[in-house]
Amino acid sequence: MDFGFSPEQEALYTRMRALGATVDAADPDQRLPLLAEGGALGLPLPRDLGGEGFDLVSTARAYEGLGFALRDGGVLLAAGAHLFGVALALLRVGSDAQKRAILPELASGKTIATVAATEIDAGSDIASVRATAERAPGGFRLRGEKRYVTWGDRAGLFLVVAREGAERRGLVTLLVRGDAEGIRRGEPLATAGLRGARLGPVAFEDVFVPEDAVLGKPGAGLAIFQIAMTFERALVLAFRLGALERAIEEGVRFCRTRTLGEVPIARHQAVSHRLARMKMRLEASRLLVYRAAWALDRGERAQAEAALAKWHLGETAVASSLDDIALRGGAGFLEESGLPAALDDAIGGSIHSGTSDVLAGFVARWMGV
Repeated sequence: MDFGFSPEQEALYTRMRALGATVDAADPDQRLPLLAEGGALGLPLPRDLGGEGFDLVSTARAYEGLGFALRDGGVLLAAGAHLFGVALALLRVGSDAQKRAILPELASGKTIATVAATEIDAGSDIASVRATAERAPGGFRLRGEKRYVTWGDRAGLFLVVAREGAERRGLVTLLVRGDAEGIRRGEPLATAGLRGARLGPVAFEDVFVPEDAVLGKPGAGLAIFQIAMTFERALVLAFRLGALERAIEEGVRFCRTRTLGEVPIARHQAVSHRLARMKMRLEASRLLVYRAAWALDRGERAQAEAALAKWHLGETAVASSLDDIALRGGAGFLEESGLPAALDDAIGGSIHSGTSDVLAGFVARWMGV
């Protein structure tokens, strides 16, 4: 068992941290294109399909580096939905033709992909989706509306989960091009945080989807979706590891220089213990995230490992954001500090890809209870 990183992994971390700093200084609309230009959207994809061929442990380390320098949690969530929610699912279960046609576009960022699964009455219970894919000559007719779609107003490819026919119970996953006739995109929702993710509604109004755009097999949509969500849950918040590391470093500096009665507040046990708890949560989250990535690299299903990683890291981000504000008192509550915005982002991340209660259910079923 080796808890260290190779020189290649550390070089990748350094490269992605530098990229994150560049992207952080850019206009918000340019951030995702710049991440693509820097290679962040294709790291674990094969070289012959436009990627760099890194394993998932290395990719998690890369996103940790991005998260340290890039404070826009929304755009990093969008990048994760693209890479972990769609590209890796396509790599795992897509046909050779689908991989050759689509993955180079995703690796380069020419096409931004996203998952379109959640509906107004079907969030955690994806088996209850009402969107339908009716059989038609040469393919399907897709009808339904999806909610909270990451990058919904701009995505060029949607991984859509729908019911295969109005009277059938099976689900189908479809790769729907963003320029297909009948797609209606709503404006991004006014979310409290993660604004760079551009969450919004997308309606599919009698959209024709060709047969070769089915991901996996019709009727196996639920299983395909769970594969996509396992990759996403394991890795979509990996950037939070870097953000937490940065928050701890900044918190330590603040507490060493902020004085109360001519004594640095870091000398007060209540303050130092708060910082220590932030460190404990970070290191526990690191172990869970890299354990899940390692299991996926080995070809394991890793559903429970992914659920544990996302569950713990999501809650850690919220708890440590609150600690970060508390360390600074009233100054931490000011918008100019950036800390309230970081808390809003953390809360959004704890909901995305499954709330704590949903993920606890996955873990409980894995335990046999």
